[in-house]
Amino acid sequence: MTAAPTMLVVDDHPVFRRGIAELFRAVGYTVVGEAASAAEAVALARATRPDVVLMDLGLPDDSGIVATARIVGERPATKVVVVTMYDDDGSVRQALAAGATGYVVKDASHPEILAAVAATVQGSVVLSSTVAGAAGRFDARRSSAGDPFRLTPREADVLDLVVRGLTNSQIAERLGLSGKTVANNVSMLLAKCGAVDRIQLAAVARAAFG
Repeated sequence: MTAAPTMLVVDDHPVFRRGIAELFRAVGYTVVGEAASAAEAVALARATRPDVVLMDLGLPDDSGIVATARIVGERPATKVVVVTMYDDDGSVRQALAAGATGYVVKDASHPEILAAVAATVQGSVVLSSTVAGAAGRFDARRSSAGDPFRLTPREADVLDLVVRGLTNSQIAERLGLSGKTVANNVSMLLAKCGAVDRIQLAAVARAAFG
């Protein structure tokens, strides 16, 4: 029997924090802690080693982005899903570059938040529909930052869709390619970008082309 995912909830608003913790408890998650600051989040993550952290960005002592980078830096296996009021492109890019694997705004529906976290736990990079437009502006071929990885046009197309959180089968359908071709391109992207998995690949791409 698979153990329930463990979760740390980070938010400085106690009503929201407790409410979101109860939401996830109700569907089977084990909430191992609640934190109201960045420092408390890092300390609790170190002590409890959760599978997933729900991270607010506007914390009283430091940014949730800084806390995310510290948590992921210490334990890369921990997934961090940002749950915040900020929906601007800069916040999304910074969170992903720090190691977040999901980004959801607080006014998203409960089913959308639950689905985003579930997909993140399974290894996807997930953005809520309200920030999808910001993600959609990512394009490796048109970036003013240039291309340090020497991607082919097809690799750039695949990378764009990996960053947007699509699975290999979804990418294949979108681009009219076979699943094997997409898998080969993702493998090449991992090698060119020095990433160990598609989550890190998305973060590296955001940082390089953002």
